[in-house]
Amino acid sequence: MTKRTTVLAATLVTLAGLAVPLVGASAQAAPARSGPYPGAWCDHQAPPCVVSASRNGVAIGEDDGTYVVSVTGYTQSGEFLATWNIADYQIAGTYATLASTDSGVPFSITVDYGTHSPRVVDEYADGVSVSKNYNTATSTWDVTVSGTAVQQGVNADCNAISFTCPYNETNTVVTFQGDIGDWQQWPDSAQWNDFDGLDQWTNVEETAIPPQITGNPFAISEQLGNSHELNGQVFQGFWDAVLPNAFLVDMGINDPSTLTPAGISASVGTGTVTVTPGATSTEIAITGITFSPRTVRIKRGTITPNAPTSLSTRRASATLAYLTFHAARPRGSYVRSYEGRCRAAHHTTRYGTGRRSPVKITSLTRGVSYVCQVRAKASVGYGPWSRSRTLAR
Repeated sequence: MTKRTTVLAATLVTLAGLAVPLVGASAQAAPARSGPYPGAWCDHQAPPCVVSASRNGVAIGEDDGTYVVSVTGYTQSGEFLATWNIADYQIAGTYATLASTDSGVPFSITVDYGTHSPRVVDEYADGVSVSKNYNTATSTWDVTVSGTAVQQGVNADCNAISFTCPYNETNTVVTFQGDIGDWQQWPDSAQWNDFDGLDQWTNVEETAIPPQITGNPFAISEQLGNSHELNGQVFQGFWDAVLPNAFLVDMGINDPSTLTPAGISASVGTGTVTVTPGATSTEIAITGITFSPRTVRIKRGTITPNAPTSLSTRRASATLAYLTFHAARPRGSYVRSYEGRCRAAHHTTRYGTGRRSPVKITSLTRGVSYVCQVRAKASVGYGPWSRSRTLAR
């Protein structure tokens, strides 16, 4: 799997987002067909090298009669990469592929990545899990990637200049392959380890591996391309990304565990976007992507807090009131404070702030009835006002 140079923005801002243009295009070179040779295994070459591999839980040996396992290391734009692949070398043709019956079958590979710290992985696969182990005896890293093989169109049949693919691709491959990188092209070396665990997997052709990172507002972008149909059937694409929470915190999302689907604004045809926060990372999954002559974008949604709920009002004196409420739910950023307001026709609106409930409102006019609301504030701005409640005169 060939990887293009990715230009990364050095200017970072504090708004979270994701931008994924989807067009009928392709940028990855289709995998070349591998031959039956064991040279990529660790008893034949220095890291990066193959430690082990399996199909459906059964080990694939270096002298296997069906499968060839390969890995190649090189440096690009300051990043050390290891590109790996499992293919069926008995299938004739120009491109590396597994058998059609291997689509959806679990595969696994363990790569001795060498002395570099493996931080970012990218795969043409589905349901991926990645584990890393540091071998103190050899001072090298072992990386294990597990998942299922996926069917793709051969992207060499697409036009990378005009960004068009055949409407119906009949030259298809089944792939389980990917890249492992150390992310040393990122301009702030102090943040390199915060990217540890960044992962994406897909059955769609990608422009850049890993995804591009830009700012103003902060966005992670990946251009995807595919034919509308494969072998006469409408193609259903997916794209999953696992974003380390430490990386999101660096980018200004200081409470990633509260990020919700509202933080992602999506229009992907029949596709569905889900956001799953976790203790150490957040997963964004797009499923059911169809490809027709249009450009589709996934971009930043709303990450300000929700409105506070259950507002009640109490007049402590003629000029003083308290607004009591249930705390707002954050959506990717800590709630720092609350603002309350009380309004009355032909009178000055009165405001008050506080770290939590209740919020105090002062300088009210004696004998005047007010309508009051409260809203939450995070580092990215204010959320919506709550439902209003009347403050009796």
